[in-house]
Amino acid sequence: MTGETPIRSLRDDALFVSANGIGQGHLTRQLAVARRLPTGVTAAFLTMSYSASIVRDLGFAVHVLPHHHLTGEAPDVWNARLAEEIELLLDARASRTLIYDVNFVFDGVIEVLRRRRDLRSVWIRRAMWPQHHAAYLGAGVHFSEIVEPGEFAESYDNGPTVLARERVTAVSPVLLLDPDERMEREAARAALGLPPEATIVLLDIARASSQALSERHRQIDALLSQHGVHAVELNSALAAAAERTSHRPGHSRLTLYPAYRFSRAFDAMIVRASYNTFHENIAGAVPTLFVPDEAVDMDRQVDRARFAADNGLGLLCRLDAPEADMRAAVATLLDADARARLTAACAAFVAERGGWQNGADDVAGMIMPPSVQERLRPVK
Repeated sequence: MTGETPIRSLRDDALFVSANGIGQGHLTRQLAVARRLPTGVTAAFLTMSYSASIVRDLGFAVHVLPHHHLTGEAPDVWNARLAEEIELLLDARASRTLIYDVNFVFDGVIEVLRRRRDLRSVWIRRAMWPQHHAAYLGAGVHFSEIVEPGEFAESYDNGPTVLARERVTAVSPVLLLDPDERMEREAARAALGLPPEATIVLLDIARASSQALSERHRQIDALLSQHGVHAVELNSALAAAAERTSHRPGHSRLTLYPAYRFSRAFDAMIVRASYNTFHENIAGAVPTLFVPDEAVDMDRQVDRARFAADNGLGLLCRLDAPEADMRAAVATLLDADARARLTAACAAFVAERGGWQNGADDVAGMIMPPSVQERLRPVK
């Protein structure tokens, strides 16, 4: 009908773009923001992540573009296709904002930002970079805004982002779920089919490296050698079906997302010091033994773990720790008094910071419709 307002102009849309990390960190941070977007803002995802199904399961539209390492394309050909697919989605959804969460900015993304000067672009750029990633920082000039999710261990960060904050908006740590969104202990154990009375420890340290796989077996053996302990191994969503079952007494495997919703089911955890898990466990006061992933291209997990250990917020065991040291760390984690001290220290740490605040709320608030921004703009 003549004079009718097109449906697209009645809404504002944000397109979230992410790559495939070792875990699900980039995608999870974006989902944390997307589920908190203001009324009137819709969201869709373009991702290279193997875990794209979690986006769909949370109710968002998702478009998957495999990385050229999988497709076999030459990088320049693939980047041209990346740019084309981003622009097709921007046009199809009339998206006004692009939110990017990858430390390395692909040439295809840069090309889109060069062509579309009126597109609002936000780079969610996590800290704790290894020094050899410093060259990636220059891509920040192409973005309208750069947001840095908070780090509990920021005082231990000596990476290149520390000196590159002149255009950065710092927010509190960004998490998908707030601590009070978790299920209560009994309900969580019942939902997962776990024994109600056992001391249950969640284990999530294994990745592709043989060293991590070996450490996983060492940790499980150490746990199962203790009476009354049940070890739950967290599977990757991509694990083969044969890897998702266990025939060892006191040992089970689960595939959970988001696992944090069930974290009260566990008396303790043995996990990597990845961004999301580290902040979830401290914010939720979960007694934790951190086993940092120290692969060369990973974020500086060992510095997060050191901060936790030095401040009584967690225990630290590195992948190459001697057998005796590893077993001593596990024994400490299984000690009820030691767990109580860790829980109290985490609670006190969060309280001293003014209580838990989710930076995802701040980022989502930045991505509001232009019409709302105009109304909130102060009169000069």
